[in-house]
Amino acid sequence: MWRAGGTPDDTLFGWVREHVADASQIYVLDAGTLELHAFSARDGAHRWSVGGRGSGPGQLKRPVDVALATGNTVGVLDPGNGRVSFYSTNGTFVRSVTVPEAAIANALCVFTDGSLLLLITSPSAFAVQMDSAGRATRRHAFPWPLNGGGNEFVSSATFIRGAPTGRCTAATTFGFGLAMFDESGAVRTVPFVERVAAPTFKKTKLSGGEYAIMLDKGDNAALGGWRSGETTFVSFAGATYRGGIVDLYDPGGRYLASWTAPPEDRMFYANRRLYGLSSGGATQKLRMWVDAADTGRVLREAGLRPRGSPRAVSRPARPADTPVRRPPPANAPR
Repeated sequence: MWRAGGTPDDTLFGWVREHVADASQIYVLDAGTLELHAFSARDGAHRWSVGGRGSGPGQLKRPVDVALATGNTVGVLDPGNGRVSFYSTNGTFVRSVTVPEAAIANALCVFTDGSLLLLITSPSAFAVQMDSAGRATRRHAFPWPLNGGGNEFVSSATFIRGAPTGRCTAATTFGFGLAMFDESGAVRTVPFVERVAAPTFKKTKLSGGEYAIMLDKGDNAALGGWRSGETTFVSFAGATYRGGIVDLYDPGGRYLASWTAPPEDRMFYANRRLYGLSSGGATQKLRMWVDAADTGRVLREAGLRPRGSPRAVSRPARPADTPVRRPPPANAPR
């Protein structure tokens, strides 16, 4: 239906990182320009951009995640400034919440009561729940056993996108499953139906002398997810699947169906529209697929082909020199 960006001479995006959507707009977090961009969900028109480099009110230093929040606001997790900044849906800065954990967090979720949940993967994996003023109220350990220590990639996770509810659901990046955190503090886990062995990693010396952590075994990477009401979608990419897949779970975490997905970095479903975000190299783009009356039809008309129920299979190891993630552009902030 429309596309924003994605040309070699594009100057709109720097390094697109994450995105969320409400009934009227898509909000794209740009870690290259250090801005939050808003686009019309109907036709892709650019509405506004806020942020910019700095530590002043509304400015950003190293933003890593964005989430829909209460009161018609959007929250941006900014470890560089050690805070979460909130902007109204018309692009004005509202407030910021400074908390020590924000400096090491990598994912943000907001509950319906305005309280926050942050995921931290390094130096140890945990989640911290805090009230709307940033005061910590609960701390949750990583809900799956980590054999042989806590490589940060093994314990990495991303929150399922959508409007705030009484539950924050996280999808682990490699091999584990969904973790559901309630406002009350209860935590429940559901294994991924895409059953693969837990990943292993190796430290590899690069040509320039520096070291990088490379994926050695395991090929299922959950790149994100979204909610339609309380129904959960999780998008995957992996060497086994050409392009990627989308798995559908009911509110209790029961697996429903899978579809073959377009080769986008992130997928997001909101208001009967399916969005894709790609941040590969110079062709950074945001796409939106067809509107439809029900979830299944949206996915089919978007070109996602139904696939059979996954089963446990023996899969060859991914080559040891396969990086865990594509590197950002050379001029992107670290």
